[in-house]
Amino acid sequence: MDKKSLPLEHPQREVSALASTYRDRGWTKEALELEAAMATARRRVMEADENPDSATIALEELAICMKGWLYAKSWSAAVDLGILVLEACQSLKGGQDSMTMTAMNNLASAYWGRGQLDQAAALASRVTGLRQKILGEAHPQTLISMTNLASTYRSQGLWSDALKLDEQIFDVKKRTIGAKDPSTLASMSNLAISYANLGRYTEAESVSRQLVSIGEQELPPTDTSFLNWKLSLASIYRDRGRLDDAEKIEQEVVNMSRDLFGTANPFTLTSMANLASTYRGQSRWADAERLERNVVASSERVLGETHPQTLMSINNLASTVRNQGQFEEAMRLGEKAATVMKEVLGERHPHTLVAMADLAVTYQMNQQLKEAEVLATRSLALMEETLGKNHPHTLSAMANLGFIYQSQGRWAAAGEMAEIVYTRKASELGKEHPDTLAALEDLTRVARVEAADRNAQHTSN
Repeated sequence: MDKKSLPLEHPQREVSALASTYRDRGWTKEALELEAAMATARRRVMEADENPDSATIALEELAICMKGWLYAKSWSAAVDLGILVLEACQSLKGGQDSMTMTAMNNLASAYWGRGQLDQAAALASRVTGLRQKILGEAHPQTLISMTNLASTYRSQGLWSDALKLDEQIFDVKKRTIGAKDPSTLASMSNLAISYANLGRYTEAESVSRQLVSIGEQELPPTDTSFLNWKLSLASIYRDRGRLDDAEKIEQEVVNMSRDLFGTANPFTLTSMANLASTYRGQSRWADAERLERNVVASSERVLGETHPQTLMSINNLASTVRNQGQFEEAMRLGEKAATVMKEVLGERHPHTLVAMADLAVTYQMNQQLKEAEVLATRSLALMEETLGKNHPHTLSAMANLGFIYQSQGRWAAAGEMAEIVYTRKASELGKEHPDTLAALEDLTRVARVEAADRNAQHTSN
């Protein structure tokens, strides 16, 4: 057969249909890039030696196109193309071929980026298992799959599972490619994040400070890895109550990322959201609201209205306006965030549980005490099951339920809750942490009310 007439009909039909769909959506750029990939494939077939594998060449070019979309964070387009490529690879190459496993890994990344976390986890777990079996645990492609799976677990709130993988990855890389290799440092950063997610702040800060020190010595100030490490360290400072230190770093990162990436970039939005969180901790509500409204508007436009990062930004804004007495808007935003999170992430996801707990506080401050108690009790029970009784999110939810009991005049129940919260926060965070001091203040206030009640009862008797 003349190599110029070798068939590319199967991928060509699929790609043409997808390009047509993209044009209908107004995605002209993506449609043109798909057609360019197929044009490159046809040229390679014509220039190849005898009997070129035209289908494989086409899939290679489509995979390159998809990688570009992953890099550009064009998640929806990457999912569409990733499904097409994976199905074709499985049909032509089988389930254990290297090209098929790469297609699985790429599609899992696209699912993660679009917030389809269950699909991402299932596919990432599958390809990780295959690569561990076929290539071995220390193979670079296996480590990539393990890293992606750990990232997905973090996004799902499966933090213990993520930490287990992160520790394995870091140990293997340190042993095989060295502690200072950029890939090892990236895994070290993931390890710090997992420690912080589990409330293990001392370990998280130690790792993060090592990374920032390396960045200061060896990287330019605009290096994206260095900026990420600084942002992680700032988050740990905020969690440990060192708000001024956190603000200083976060403001530097926001300014730098705006200059480098623009205000609509996901990393810039994350850095702005983190700075707003620090403003909230400092009770700088107007500053926090200004930043958060920008983050919500940009996130909805760039990431989509149902993306987890967008939903978290909506929930943060709800908390900020609530603390300024804007209860109607706080309820509208909080209900939207909690409802969509349940649909997208599931009720047991930590982000969903935090949104539920925050909405309970809004109900309580709006004097909807029955609704507040039901929601607060539910979120606390699920946090204790999924995160553990001593996790910072769980303790915050317990404190919120205690405030609801106070609003209902149930001082004995409130006192019991306040004592548990203070004891656990003192143990986990230290007695000088702002959250611990706030818990002690609450415990003291409740104890005074209980003492006054006992005195009044004694007098009346």
